Order: sequence, then C-alpha cells, then structure tokens
Amino acid sequence: MAFALNSNISIGTYKRVHVNDVKIDKSVFDLVDKAVIKIPAKARLVVKNDGTAPVTGEVPVETAKVVTEGQEVLIELGYNGSLKQEFIGFVSRVNFASPVEIECEGYSYQLRNKTISKTFKDAKLITVLKEIVKGTQITLNENDVPDTKIDKIVFDKMSGVEALLKLKENRANSVAFFFTGKQLNAVLFPLVPSGLEVKYKLGWNTIKDNELKLRQAKNQQVIVRYIGEKKDGSKVIVESGKTGEVKEYRRVDVQDAKALKQMADAQLSRLSYDGYEGKITTFLLPYAEPAMKAIVTDDKYPERSGSYLVESVSTTYGTGGARRKVGIGLKL
Repeated sequence: MAFALNSNISIGTYKRVHVNDVKIDKSVFDLVDKAVIKIPAKARLVVKNDGTAPVTGEVPVETAKVVTEGQEVLIELGYNGSLKQEFIGFVSRVNFASPVEIECEGYSYQLRNKTISKTFKDAKLITVLKEIVKGTQITLNENDVPDTKIDKIVFDKMSGVEALLKLKENRANSVAFFFTGKQLNAVLFPLVPSGLEVKYKLGWNTIKDNELKLRQAKNQQVIVRYIGEKKDGSKVIVESGKTGEVKEYRRVDVQDAKALKQMADAQLSRLSYDGYEGKITTFLLPYAEPAMKAIVTDDKYPERSGSYLVESVSTTYGTGGARRKVGIGLKL
C-alpha cells in the first residue's frame, strides 16, 4: 500500500496553507508547545465569491504581510487523507526571510497578555493554577493535579507565563507542567501515562533506534535528601532511597513535609531505574505524543523490550518527507 503525505494547515482565516517545512516540538518538561512553519515568501490566495468577496480566482500576496502575531494556528498531518491534530496554538512571531518563517506557540500564548499580582499562602496547588488560567480558554486537567500545598508564592505584576514558570520552579523535580492542546497538565513525578499507548517494534516500524542508551539502577544508587529551611532557622528534612551517594537539595520556598517528600520520591525515580532512555525515529505512523505509554519490542536485544514513558516528541514535515523523533525515558 502506498502512503501519500497529506496536511491540513490553517493560519488565521487562511485554510489549506501550502508549506515548505513544519517542525513541532512538545515535551513533558516544557510548558510551551512550539511549532515553526516555513512558507513561500510569495503565494497566491484563492478568493471565492461567496456573496462577500468581490471576485472569484487567485490573488498574489506577500505572505509575511498577511500573517500576523496572534492568529490561530492548526496543524494536522497524516497519510492518505487520514489526519491527526499535531498542533494547535497561535502565531508568536513572523520572521521576514525567504521562505517566511512563522514561529508558533501553543495555548501558553494566551497567558502572555495576562497580568497577575497576587500572594498565596498555605494554598492548594490547584487553587494557584486556577488563578493563573482564569479568563483564558485553557482548561485544567484537575484529576491529576497533586494534592499538595504551596507555603507561599508571590506573583508581582507577572504575566501568566512568568507566574507558571515561577510555580514550576517552586515545584522543581516533583511536578511536570505541560500542555495537551488547550489543556494544562500538572502531574506528579514519576508520571503516570495518559492512558494512550503507542507500540514500537524496533527495526520494523522504526527508522532509527541507535540513540537508545542503557540505564542500570545498580549504577545509579542514591539517597535523595530534601531540606526545607524555615525563617526561624529550623529545618524540615525528608529522604528517599536506602543506599548510595547522598544528593541534597535545599529549599527556602517549601517547608511542607508532604510536598518535600513528593519531591524526594520523584527525584529518586528520575535518578535511578533500570531500562533504556534516548530517542526513536519513526515516520508519522505510529502517532505519538508526550505522556503516552510506549510499548517497545526488540527481538534482537530483548532486554530493551518493555513499557516506557514518552517524554518528548519532535515532528517534522515537508518536501523531504516526514519524521517523528520520540524521546522515551522512565521505564514503567
């Protein structure tokens, strides 16, 4: 069966945009989904006479002058007319080059024009998140938000993105903040897969797998210690792990023992596990997105077989074909 590449790309009111190249990057470690679209510097705009347009036909345009910041962007890619939504967001910058380069950002873009001035004390994480996304089209994946407390966090005339980045720093090494389309996720490490699966049989539905590297827990034995330092000089100390080198982390912004223990457990899981990590290169099929479960089968090296968390996905599409580079991490 022949596979013919197809796309459905819209920018603002312009539909079925013909592109030179597209690159999309998503990760559970990055709260900003990114896409770069390259289109010809000059194009022909199809104008239909639907009762409002004065003519029917094609009008030549300079693409850099008709694409503007803030326009909505939709990217769907696939084969033989069967398309999957790969990206939804907004134009964040137009670079006047040849071809024209259009930088796009996911729904985190809606937080950039929002200003937050508020102080939270002894607040639930979900309460802070609801304040950050209030007034936008962003939805919260409330079921997976950890039941953890923020001792104190101050947003002083910050944009929504700045506030979210500060919150991410406050929960460093314990909570992953990332988008799935319009939905903001805040998920405790180690991440539980979203419920969607992708299956890889190395050497069969993959192009390259030589970037996979072995990790062995026996070489990564550590004790993770978190120390929350209070203003009165007292400390809250928690540990995770039984043996090995002690890795110590001090926090002045977190003193809640439950939150510190979540951080310690999450960091331990990221530092010590048996399995493989690295990247697999495929065609557009099978479809993959961050937080999926990747079921890997390897007949040549059976020790590489198992279930892994998809941590990142980088997708390219253009005149040279299409590829998907999938980053896998924690073995499940």
